[in-house]
Amino acid sequence: MTGYFESLINDVPGNADFLTSLAAEWDTYGNHCDGLADDVMSSTHLAPEWAGRARDDFDKSLERQRNRYINLGGDCTTASSAISVYAGAVRAGQKYIENLRYQASKLDEEVDNAPIPLVAKVENMPAASVLVLEAFIRIESVKRAADRCAQDLARIVHIEPVQVNDKNPTEVGQMRQLSADENAQIQKDLDALKNGTFNWEGMRQGQIGDCYFLASMAAMAQTPEGQRRLASMIKPHYDEHGNVDGYLVRLPDDPAHPNASPGREVFVHSKYIHGATQGGRVGVYSILEAAWGQNHPGGTNSEGNKRPGIGGGMPADSFKVMTGESATTLESDGSEGSYGFIERNRIVHASQRHQPMVASTINTDATYTQGMASVNATVNGQPTQIDLYEAHAYTVVSADANGVTLCNPHGFNPKTGGGNAPATFTLSWDDYEKYYGNTAIGEL
Repeated sequence: MTGYFESLINDVPGNADFLTSLAAEWDTYGNHCDGLADDVMSSTHLAPEWAGRARDDFDKSLERQRNRYINLGGDCTTASSAISVYAGAVRAGQKYIENLRYQASKLDEEVDNAPIPLVAKVENMPAASVLVLEAFIRIESVKRAADRCAQDLARIVHIEPVQVNDKNPTEVGQMRQLSADENAQIQKDLDALKNGTFNWEGMRQGQIGDCYFLASMAAMAQTPEGQRRLASMIKPHYDEHGNVDGYLVRLPDDPAHPNASPGREVFVHSKYIHGATQGGRVGVYSILEAAWGQNHPGGTNSEGNKRPGIGGGMPADSFKVMTGESATTLESDGSEGSYGFIERNRIVHASQRHQPMVASTINTDATYTQGMASVNATVNGQPTQIDLYEAHAYTVVSADANGVTLCNPHGFNPKTGGGNAPATFTLSWDDYEKYYGNTAIGEL
């Protein structure tokens, strides 16, 4: 028969054995998906003599399907880990409660064996209250573990939309899970961001049309304060063994309307295969880009898609997402004097204050040939003719009375006539106002 004090200790919610079994089922399904990925690729050997365009399209389709199975399998394995963590919290909580009940039962025995039970009961009340409080704290801890598990499960499984160009599916939006080495590099980058020592240079845009977002990230990463802002958006996520298995990235729930949108965390444990890198390696730029894509129902598709994606946008909107503050936009129609004394002074002043800035080659009357325009720039102190891309966003590195220094998120600039020049270059104010019809100035 349960004594009075023992009856005050409540049960821990949850069934550890059931949760452990459920975690095993998710893990098994994840392994099954990995096996299906292998089966898909084995299909390529069934018709070894088949060649031509149809065969190439078939192989690309198989590769897309294989990546989807791999990613789904990885999601299931991560979900299994989240459930295992919760199961461990329930099991440990139940053992803890059993120990508290044992201590409470000893208090009940003292009452039962006392000459005057009522007096002993009153005397043991303080000790029993301590046990009840400890039980309450532990039960609340297990409830929080349940909430975390539910949140993880809601965030983990992600099916990336296929990017479609002119009604044809492409490989641009394909994702692949982060490797242990990539997670380690991202962790190093994250530590550097927190310390304000991150080297922002070396960004290389992939095949996704999100230059506006990448250029804004690079602009933020130029200063210690901007780096800390980026770091505050990212939180490592750990598996049941305490190893980093991905990252929780917090962005507005509706990036198209960040002012009226609450924050939403997405779980990122994959990168875009054809996405942004830094110096050719996966880093924090890569996972922030992946999170940006997950926040859009269309993934890497165009912003004008029925389900809007990240392909195309404005730097001012990116700054709002990253800083929480509205950006200032200065515009030029490309004619002489469009950026007058006031506009130039605002850009120079923003540079001196280390505010993040992005300039875009839009809304001007400048002439482009097949989307390119040749300009006279200064690269590493030397006059160099480079080609600017139409409708492209560039990070503003600095500005003074002599001109504006910019950085191309592609990681290079094509030289007029052939070859490539480094990503960073300087233009005169006349050329800047001719080609850059939009300058977004963020707030930190």
